[in-house]
Amino acid sequence: MLRWMKTVGLLAIVGGGVVAAAYYGLIPGWKRPAEPAAATHPTAPHTARHPEAIAVTVTAAVPRTVERRVRTVGTLHGFEEIEISPQVDGTVHQVARDVGDLVSPGELLLEIDATDFQLAVQENARALELELARLGLNKVPDALFSPETLPSVERARLVERNAADTFDRYKALTARGVMTKDDYEKAELNLQTARLDTKQRLLEAEQTLATVRHRQAVLDTAGKRLRDTRILAPAVTLRTPPVLEPAADSAGRVVPAVDADPALAYTVAERFVSEGEIVRAAPPSKLFRLVVDSVLKLKAAVPERYASQLRPGQEVDLAVESLPGRTIGGRVARVNPTVDTANRTFEVEVWVPNRERLLKSGSFATASILLNADAGAVTVPEEAIVRYAGVTKIFTVVDDRAVVVPVELGSRLDIAGPAGVVHRWVEVSGPLAVGVPVVTTGHSQLSDGSSVRVREASRNMATDPATEPPAAEQPDHAPAAEDTR
Repeated sequence: MLRWMKTVGLLAIVGGGVVAAAYYGLIPGWKRPAEPAAATHPTAPHTARHPEAIAVTVTAAVPRTVERRVRTVGTLHGFEEIEISPQVDGTVHQVARDVGDLVSPGELLLEIDATDFQLAVQENARALELELARLGLNKVPDALFSPETLPSVERARLVERNAADTFDRYKALTARGVMTKDDYEKAELNLQTARLDTKQRLLEAEQTLATVRHRQAVLDTAGKRLRDTRILAPAVTLRTPPVLEPAADSAGRVVPAVDADPALAYTVAERFVSEGEIVRAAPPSKLFRLVVDSVLKLKAAVPERYASQLRPGQEVDLAVESLPGRTIGGRVARVNPTVDTANRTFEVEVWVPNRERLLKSGSFATASILLNADAGAVTVPEEAIVRYAGVTKIFTVVDDRAVVVPVELGSRLDIAGPAGVVHRWVEVSGPLAVGVPVVTTGHSQLSDGSSVRVREASRNMATDPATEPPAAEQPDHAPAAEDTR
């Protein structure tokens, strides 16, 4: 170990000597590097240099109409969805409609074998005729009919009147001593018997009359059960709130009411039975599921922060995957007055006209509800927006100097230019007035107070109406944009 350390030390001393000899030129053929020449400075006087102006392009802030909307999603439901069940038991004799058929109220859907029900009607009709014959009538009397007019009761009244006359005559003769007391008592008994017989006849007539009415009710029930063998589409009434009547929108255009065709019809969504199958009224067998789809209802949840801004009658734009690129209009019909505490949302119901039946019940839909429209919103091109260190700002030009203006972003608008070119504009809020030029290119080199030189925009930008600032008093009507605030 000691020998190794001595060897290393010796080598270090030799190497240092060689380096020193080379530096001082003691080694033949090795020259010392020349010292760099001192920089010469002109004797001209010193002049300060000003920073060169940065070339930028600008576009004026433009007023546009911005629609405040809230987006939501939901499911389309039929205006009415009904499951049809039988009211009588029996065997299916005929199926008149199938899935996809349009059915008007009152049209036949299905028919149950009616043989037993027809026989029941005939049986009850004969029983009713028998009771009417006992009363001497050929039809069921109305509620004002009096049993006093029945023949049996009238006969009893005549017998009673005759007994009363005989009793009065016998009573007078008995008072003069001409009639015996025994004959007088018989006459009195006959009168009492006649009176009781009249009451009995009257009670029997009322009982028979009640039986007639009962038989009529049984016959009516049998007739109804016979009619119930024909399953018909039920009637439905469209309930249109006043807020959905025709009205004029903000542009003065008449917006039609959201309602269905006058001849409201169902669509058969499902059929559950076939001919020959036995159906029951209890527990009920499902026969059909009918949907009123000329008007659909979208039920969707909206965050509670929009509760004060939503009301019936507001316009809604809907989109479904089955109709790409197409917007369907609707109206808010109902707003749930309560908020779901589980997800802090409330439900809205949107009525959507569907006369062509292009929309299907059960479809998923996205909805954009128009809350209000701001006609004087300040907008700037999207390329004018600068984001740095969490701060959003734009640069304006004042007296050839860049001025920083902090802003908050709002809605984004797609403005179509010539040849179908679409430019994105952004609504901004802050200390920025309409018509103020904002920097669109060159702002990456700018800071507050930088000297700038405005250069002309390219030919495409110069001729694009989306970049030409319109007059402040004539706001541009931009397409609808979603509220991102």
